[in-house]
Amino acid sequence: MDIFTIIAGIIIAISFFGFIYYCAKGGNLLLGLFVTTLIWTTISVLNTVINAAPGDSIWNLVVADLSTVFHDGPVEYGQTTAIIIFASWFGRVLVDTGIARSLIKRVVELAGDKQLSLVLIVSLVNAALFMSIFGPGSVIAMGSIILPIYFSIGINKQLAIGSFVMSVAAGMYVNGGYVSQFSGHAFFQPLFDNDINGFNTKFNSFTWSATIVHLIVLVAFVIFSYNKTKNKVRTWKAMDGGSGTSDANKDVAAYTFIVPFVPVILSLVVNLANIWYGNLSSFSVIFNFIVGVFLGLLLTGNLSTYSRAVEMTQKTLHNGISDVALLIGMLLTLNMFSKSASLISPIISTLLGSSLNWIGDNPLIIVVIFMVLAPLALFRGPFMIWGSGIALASVVSAVLTAGDASLTGTFPLLLVLFYVQPVGMVANSCPTQSWNLWALSYGKFEPREFIKSNVLWSWAIVAINILLAYYFIVAQ
Repeated sequence: MDIFTIIAGIIIAISFFGFIYYCAKGGNLLLGLFVTTLIWTTISVLNTVINAAPGDSIWNLVVADLSTVFHDGPVEYGQTTAIIIFASWFGRVLVDTGIARSLIKRVVELAGDKQLSLVLIVSLVNAALFMSIFGPGSVIAMGSIILPIYFSIGINKQLAIGSFVMSVAAGMYVNGGYVSQFSGHAFFQPLFDNDINGFNTKFNSFTWSATIVHLIVLVAFVIFSYNKTKNKVRTWKAMDGGSGTSDANKDVAAYTFIVPFVPVILSLVVNLANIWYGNLSSFSVIFNFIVGVFLGLLLTGNLSTYSRAVEMTQKTLHNGISDVALLIGMLLTLNMFSKSASLISPIISTLLGSSLNWIGDNPLIIVVIFMVLAPLALFRGPFMIWGSGIALASVVSAVLTAGDASLTGTFPLLLVLFYVQPVGMVANSCPTQSWNLWALSYGKFEPREFIKSNVLWSWAIVAINILLAYYFIVAQ
C-alpha cells in the first residue's frame, strides 16, 4: 500500500465524519454535499494522475473524471427530475383548483362532531392523497387546510400535528416522486432498470405492504393519543368556503374527488390486469401524472376557455416547480456526490480489504442494526440517506458494486433499508423535515415534545417494515 493511498484514506475519513458532524449540527445539506464532492473528486483526480499508465493522456483522464462527476451525475438524474416536477405539478393542481380543500371539507362534514372519527378519516384520506401528491409545497398547503380544522374543534396539538405528518408519510412508500429519487440514483438505478432477480416485483410488493403497516400504526397512534390527550369542544363551526376568492378556496363538484387517485388507479389497474393476462406494460409515471393534471383542470372548469386554460396550466406548473426547486438542486448535487464516491471506491477497497465482506454475508445482522439504531436517522444522521447517511450509503454501495455479484443479495436490501428511514422515522418525527418544521411553527408545538410523542411509533413502523424488507428482498 503506497503512501498516497494512506494519506487519501485519512482525508476521506476526515471529510466523511466531518460531513456527518456538519449535517448533525444542522448545516446546509446542499453546501455540505458540494464541498465533500469537491474533496473526493480532487482525491480521485490525483489518484488518476499518479496511476496513469505510460502514454496515457493525463489531460483526457482528468477531464473524464471531472465529467463523470459534474456532467454524468446531474444528467443521469434527468428522468428523476422530470418525474418530481410532474408529481409536484399534479399536487399543485389538486391544491390550486380547490379539489383537495373540497375533499377534506366533505370528509369533515361527513364525520360530524365526532373528533376521533374525524381525525381517523381525514388521516386516511390524506394518506391516500399523498400516494400521488408530491412536494413540500403541497404538504404545507394541505396542512394549511387540515390543521386549522383540528384546532378549531379542540384537537390537542400533539394529536393534530402528529397525525397529520404521519398521514403524509404513510402515502410516500408508493409515491412515484419518492420512488424516483431511488430508481434514478446512480448506485440503485441498475436494480430497477435491469429488474435483477425480479427486484421490481419484490419492491412493489414491499412498498404496498409497508404502506399498510404504516396505516395500521397511524390508526393506533390516533386512537391512543386521542384517549390520552382529548380536549373536547362541545360545539364547533364546520369549515366554510374560506375568506378568500382564490380558486383554492372554491368548492368543486364531488365527482372531481376521483382526480387525486387517478395516478394510483392507473398503476393498480395494470398490475391487477397482469394477474390474469400477464406481460402488460405499465403506464409511465409521468403519463399518469399528466392524465391527473389535465383531468383535474377539465373537471374543475379550468379548460373551459383558452385564456383560462393557459392561465391555470402556467400557474400550477410554475407553483409546482417552485415547490421542488431546492429539492431538485439538492438531488442533482447528491448524484454528483455519489459519482465522486464511486471514483474513490478503489482507494476505499484497498484500505478496507475484505473487512466489509460481512455486510454481504450477514444480511440479517444489517437488518437488526437498522432496526435497533433506527433513531440515528433523526437530525440527518447516518441512517438518513438525504442527510449524512448519503455518505455511508455511497461508500458502502460503491464498495459493494465493485464486482458482478454486487447487484444481488445484500445490495438490494441496503437500498430498501435506506428507503424506509426517510419515511418511517424522519417524515414522522424529525423536526428537520421541512414540512414538520412548518407544522411545529404553525401549531406552536415544541420540537422536543413532538419527538417524544412520535418517535416510539415511528420506531415501531421502521422495525416492522425493515423485517418486511428482509422477507421480500432476501428471504423470498
